[in-house]
Amino acid sequence: MDKQAQLQTADQTLKGAIIGLVTYVAYKYGWDMQLIALSIPVVSGVLAWISTLIGNRKTACLFVAKEPD
Repeated sequence: MDKQAQLQTADQTLKGAIIGLVTYVAYKYGWDMQLIALSIPVVSGVLAWISTLIGNRKTACLFVAKEPD
């Protein structure tokens, strides 16, 4: 596995862990299940956007323009 693929895997794994933690905390605090379900795509989009700002733009899968071949 090349370095770029490893970084992308780590990036996506970290985002998944954060989404899971946010979901768990929201459930523990008694948020409505529909609100939790609706917030997951929003949290995912925000994390992807943050990823493009602080990390390598090539490792973020969302909001990155495809480079010409």
